[in-house]
Amino acid sequence: MWIRKQAARIAGLTLAAACAAVLHAPAAAAAPPIPAFAGANDMACHPSAERPQPVLLVHGSGTDAPNSFALLAPLLRAEGYCVFAADLGPTPGLREVVSGQAGSGTMGIGPVGAAMLGRTIYGVGDIDRMATELNEVVQTVQRATGARQIALVGHSTGGNVIRQYLRAQGAAAVTQVVTLGTPYRGSTWGGLRTNYPDLASLGLDNAEIAAQVFGTPGQQQVVGSPLLNRLNAGGETVPGVRYTALASRADEIITPQETALLAAPTGDDRNIWLQDGCPADIANHSGLLGDTRAAAIVLSALANDNRALPC
Repeated sequence: MWIRKQAARIAGLTLAAACAAVLHAPAAAAAPPIPAFAGANDMACHPSAERPQPVLLVHGSGTDAPNSFALLAPLLRAEGYCVFAADLGPTPGLREVVSGQAGSGTMGIGPVGAAMLGRTIYGVGDIDRMATELNEVVQTVQRATGARQIALVGHSTGGNVIRQYLRAQGAAAVTQVVTLGTPYRGSTWGGLRTNYPDLASLGLDNAEIAAQVFGTPGQQQVVGSPLLNRLNAGGETVPGVRYTALASRADEIITPQETALLAAPTGDDRNIWLQDGCPADIANHSGLLGDTRAAAIVLSALANDNRALPC
């Protein structure tokens, strides 16, 4: 029995290592795809005097723009914004599974499982590289709309892609940033062991599980990582940009939840708990994207108003 368990553990770790190699492999350089979906990516959209800055939405790890912003993009467009979003950080899909096992049912681990089926996975590239891709998209939006400045909204890893973009490119093109569930100071990935018991059973620690589930960004957003130390060395924000950081007390992925808020907001920067004024709202990490209260907070932040929020 012990030998059988050890063999299964070794096979599982071999599979995990193979998946990690794929998720960490560099993708061929290409312009980020700009997918068509409701409310977004109308290249004929021209900003109005009331909404002069286009809004560029930046997705997190293991997902893409259409799946992330199916609620938010149409709401923003309905308020008169020109809305854009691209699929960043692709990695090749893994078509052959170690030990002759086909499909994703044996692991069931989101991006890795999907990679086993040969799908392209987004948001799992190196954050520095995704920031470079974001710069390309910003320039595309500027050319299409004629706007000199834009607003950026990022979910989870998308917020740190935005931060790296601002560090590398400066703030000239950006008026404000809104983040949802972004680990400014890193995550301990506290809920991953519960969400992915198959990986936990292999003996992987939280950071190792995060690397399997989220690819390179899972490693880059661990508490105390070199990337986050670099991003935070001069302060968490960039001068000249207004920040709004939204966190949920029900976030099971970004832990402790306080890391999704600015450590020391100044000036017009704001921290917002989703549950303040609505303790019954239990939207978790991914749930922030489908939560009407969270969407209203984003809209209010972008408009810089004090609208009533649904509960």
